[in-house]
Amino acid sequence: MNERISLNNSEWCIMEALWQSQPKTLMQLVHEMKEKQGWSKSTTNTLLRRMQEKGFVRHEDGEKARQYFTDVLREKVVLKETESFLKRAYGGSLGMLVNTFVENHSLSEQDIEELKQILHKAEKASDFHEGKERTGK
Repeated sequence: MNERISLNNSEWCIMEALWQSQPKTLMQLVHEMKEKQGWSKSTTNTLLRRMQEKGFVRHEDGEKARQYFTDVLREKVVLKETESFLKRAYGGSLGMLVNTFVENHSLSEQDIEELKQILHKAEKASDFHEGKERTGK
């Protein structure tokens, strides 16, 4: 599996389709991409071939057709893409990212409450790990 994960928009479309349910045959992906993106069979096939070369998808021979699978977890791709964006746009500062939303009044009450819960969870995890270090466990 490729550790340098960077998907372009077209690759994201195919990965999302596979993450939703896999395996899928070429024709299932062709129909889905035709409906969602207006792509031809050759476009979908070319993208799948390139994505196999990059280690993002793989196929196995089925009874009647090849079955396509993702070779990377969605969570791992999202993490890598998020880290890359944060580094490029905000010099790696999560605080600067959140502050951008605060200054532009882009956070709803629900967003603020969710952020509070996330920070509380982070504090608890930090306290837990610090306690382990002190006790040597």
